[in-house]
Amino acid sequence: MSDIYKAPEAQLTEGGESGSYGSLEKGLAGDYSIAIEDTLKEAWNRSKGKKLTIWLALILYFVCYVAITLVASVITGYSAFNFGASANGALTSMFLYQVIVALATAPLIAGLWMVGVKIAREEQTSATEIFSHFDKLLPLAIANILISIFTLVGFFLFVIPGIYLSVAYLLAIPLIADKNMGPWQAMETSRKAITKHWFSFFGFLIVCLLLYFAGALALLIGLIWALPLIAIAIGVVYRNIFGGPED
Repeated sequence: MSDIYKAPEAQLTEGGESGSYGSLEKGLAGDYSIAIEDTLKEAWNRSKGKKLTIWLALILYFVCYVAITLVASVITGYSAFNFGASANGALTSMFLYQVIVALATAPLIAGLWMVGVKIAREEQTSATEIFSHFDKLLPLAIANILISIFTLVGFFLFVIPGIYLSVAYLLAIPLIADKNMGPWQAMETSRKAITKHWFSFFGFLIVCLLLYFAGALALLIGLIWALPLIAIAIGVVYRNIFGGPED
């Protein structure tokens, strides 16, 4: 039984080429495994010397997010404390506010994903990676909105479809950033590939969530190690499923 949880050795070889990892064809065929223990071990090893890069990226994202929300508030007049607005006016302002924030933050979120992916693939990256995907702003924003809508509808349909979709669509954003896919193509590629090993992927995410909570409970100090570990671990899983960037 232990062999089931063991990743192929080629995937864990230091300095391996992208060809020794996954590929779109292998991912869609389910020709990969999610070895939680091995993935976390590799992510821990790769986090050495990379924690600062990830934390700087997170800080840049947070600063940008705050700035974006402030600008969106000024443009739309929307505020959570604006109780004097009419119901229709408040709903319109809130909708415009959410659209602006979703559009502006989508490339930044993709950049955060790609920092972990590139570290997992031993590619050069930096905290400014979060600014590298604004050329894909529209497909990233559309995918972000569609995933949110489909997942929300799924949760209304007896919860289970929502849980399934929230996990199945998880790799759509990096697929757009990394392989130049369109929104629907990336969503379906992610869904079809993850569905092949959905429960293993779900178990991996639960472990990541537990690591996050463990880090947060340790007076938040543990997050110094937990967040980079999680970011790189997800990058390792993405790499083992879909491999390197498209030429």
